[in-house]
Amino acid sequence: MDRDREFGEFVDARALVMRRTAYLLCGDWHRAEDIVQTALIKMYVAWSRVRKDTVDAYARKVLVRTAIDETRRGFFQRERIVDAVPESAVTDADSDLDLRRALDALPPGQRAVVVLRYWEDLSVTETARILGRTEGTVKSQAAKGLAALRDLLENEPVSRIYTSEVIRKGRTKLVRRRTGIAAALSFVLLAGFGAVGYLATPHKAAAPSMSQADSGGLLDRNAELTRILNGANVVPAGVTAEDVGVVRALTFYEKDGTRYAVAKLTDARGSGGLTIVLARGEGQEKSCDQLQSTDCRIDEVNGIKVLTYLDRRESDGVVLWVASATRPDGTTVLVQSDPFGAFVGDPYRPDTSAPVARPEPVLGRDALIKIATLPGLTF
Repeated sequence: MDRDREFGEFVDARALVMRRTAYLLCGDWHRAEDIVQTALIKMYVAWSRVRKDTVDAYARKVLVRTAIDETRRGFFQRERIVDAVPESAVTDADSDLDLRRALDALPPGQRAVVVLRYWEDLSVTETARILGRTEGTVKSQAAKGLAALRDLLENEPVSRIYTSEVIRKGRTKLVRRRTGIAAALSFVLLAGFGAVGYLATPHKAAAPSMSQADSGGLLDRNAELTRILNGANVVPAGVTAEDVGVVRALTFYEKDGTRYAVAKLTDARGSGGLTIVLARGEGQEKSCDQLQSTDCRIDEVNGIKVLTYLDRRESDGVVLWVASATRPDGTTVLVQSDPFGAFVGDPYRPDTSAPVARPEPVLGRDALIKIATLPGLTF
């Protein structure tokens, strides 16, 4: 297959360079490999639309955006479950520590500028175009992060990015996307023909009851979950729930096999964000000993164990409340309340690089436990 052959040649030629760039962005070799693999899978899906004369520039853009999205995710979304503990990278301890401190001190945007300017050796104009910023902003951010690039890649560990594995996962994702598009088109056509037939035939007016709608499948699972969530009155008095972009507040939608519900919560003290994630078969029970939190505990409600903890950001002390529960059917329910009230990405997730909008999250531990253990809130 021409796609696999051409893409395989690109991966063989550029994977190591991309991994080094990703390491500069995140400061960890294993996370860098995850970022590169995710970026390469995205490129495989879009390979037929990529201009071969601009493939390197496109790869940089996909890699940087993937890395920034990864660093903006909540704690639970950054976890990586593996069968065995990865081998530690062999590095010079002093230089590596200095590098990590320098990079960790930079916001994701500034870190991206440093990498593109001084590692990828791009011009100010090219960097500004890739990141969608002004040249003045690029210059100022690059100046602040220049010292973080010294003595970078001594004793680089062996790469574990395999071309065949990337192509296999990319092909699977491409097939799923094409199948989804075909199914959606088929549904539209069938629905259109059905509507024409229905309008052409006389019918007696009859509205189905709610029970009939449920049993007949007229309400999809997302609508049912939304009804459960809103019927539980999880938003306290005095707090308003606002929409996030095109997504209605506290309304479930599905993306890549995971269900999400988000809302911007506002009260007299300011705005914060609420994120609810339902995943299937991806959870792993954790204990407070595994988390670096001074306020962590495990409760059992309705036979469901739910772990809650305060996630504190070391750089400025900003805190988020996080709750995690695994249902008997394997559904993992993750709930996060943050003090930002801003969201990014697709699916939407908290923009932790945004200014803090209030002293603490709108919802606390008890509210998150209530959501995580709601009867019927399963995938």
